[in-house]
Amino acid sequence: MAEEKKEFFEGLTKISEDIYSALAAIKAKEVRGIAGMSSTIGDGIASLVGIKNDDEGVHIELSDEGRLTVDLYVIVHYGYRIPDLALRLQEHVKSGIEEDTETPVDGVNVFIQGIIFEDEVVTATGGAKEVHHGEGSNE
Repeated sequence: MAEEKKEFFEGLTKISEDIYSALAAIKAKEVRGIAGMSSTIGDGIASLVGIKNDDEGVHIELSDEGRLTVDLYVIVHYGYRIPDLALRLQEHVKSGIEEDTETPVDGVNVFIQGIIFEDEVVTATGGAKEVHHGEGSNE
């Protein structure tokens, strides 16, 4: 049997912080109990100048050693035990980024910014905002 010869090229692969942010947002939304991501100040500024932000609610810090710290700003569904939900979220985002990019993740910080009940969203500022579900809702 002939041996298969593989050639490897020397070079550098760099992953943009935007890619890490997008991956973190995707992984976070996969966790049951997470309703969505919450805007950060940077997200708000980006939307004011018309920049679409696919990684809303995520802040990435990349150390000089190439290790990540991820901050997630999330809105959760009512009915989930928040400490358990946060732990599942941390584990899923950490393992997902490490598997997809082989970049070590030192920490995933979770900031619960709001909670969604059946008919309203309560935010960290204490304000309530009505949410209407379904088409043609006139409530």
